[in-house]
This record gives sequence, C-alpha cells and structure tokens, in this order.
Amino acid sequence: MNRSVPGHYDEVYPAATVAAGVKRVAMEIAPWAAEGLEREGQQMLALCVLRGAVFFFSDLLQAIPVSVEAGFCRCHGYEKGVNGQMAEGLRVDGLELDLTGRRVLVVDDICDTGRTLVELSALCRARGASEVRTAVLIHRLIPESRFTPDHVAFRYEGREWFTGYGMDDRSWRTNYPSVYVLRPTGG
Repeated sequence: MNRSVPGHYDEVYPAATVAAGVKRVAMEIAPWAAEGLEREGQQMLALCVLRGAVFFFSDLLQAIPVSVEAGFCRCHGYEKGVNGQMAEGLRVDGLELDLTGRRVLVVDDICDTGRTLVELSALCRARGASEVRTAVLIHRLIPESRFTPDHVAFRYEGREWFTGYGMDDRSWRTNYPSVYVLRPTGG
C-alpha cells in the first residue's frame, strides 16, 4: 500500500536516509552510554520529548548497542493547531524521574531556536543529572538558534515546516517514515 503524499510536500530525507542518520547518531552516543555503565554502574537515561521525537527516539535506542533506560516527557513550545507559531513559554509535563547522578540524553525531533533543549537540559541539571547531552534528528540552521545539539542526524538551512517521522502537519502524517518539507499552498 502506497502512502498518499500531498502535492505540496517535498521529500527531503527518504526513509533509508533517515535510518542511516539514526544509526550514525547511535554510534556517536554508544561510547558515552557504555562509559556510564562501566564507571558509574548505571544506564544512561534517554529522555524522549513527546510527541515529535517518538520515532527517532525508538529507532535511536534500538541502535545503541548497550542497555539504556527510556524516559518520557512532553514539552509544549508551539501553539496547538498552528504550524510554526511559538507559544509564550515552555511547559514541561511528565518529568517525574529521579535524575540524581544520572547521565541524561535529551532526545528531540528538531532544534530550531534551541529553547526547548536549553530549558529541558537546565531542568535535568537542576534535578541532579550529572551530565546532560542532547540528540536531534534535525538541527535547523537559523540566525535565532542559540543552541547547538551534541548529536545531530541532519543539518538543514531553511524555515520550511517539516512533517513525517514524528513531526506533524497540524497533527497529520506523523507516521510517515520519510521527512518532508511543506511548500506554501497559497491558501
């Protein structure tokens, strides 16, 4: 069965390219995760920023060849139902895990300005994380960006809205395995 892709979607990262990027990032992270097991005797905690990072997170953790604990939180940084409209502040829900002395990997789908990653990383440190690193599928290279993630599958110049592989077009097509950008439709 073929997936219906709207005419104003341009595929920028086909599914095979996404899979290769995820595996590369996993291999970058693996030594750090293994070091935590050896030195501290505990698993790295990978913290998924829901909803957008869910597919990247799942595939990434499966590709890391050492045991990793999964955790989840939800950050609200955009206005609901409006592509690209940032909310006034960032709200974090569901981060009730004990982070004391833990290596924490914050995993998100995209880094635009970096606000979510900056604030969530600071929150993890404030809750006792010994070290915090970040991983994203896409780092959007824009002048407003104030943060550079530690691990990045793809770097993208441009302001187009992404959809697919967890990212949504007003809650549509998050389950598509490729990543697309939306062209303006004029209406």
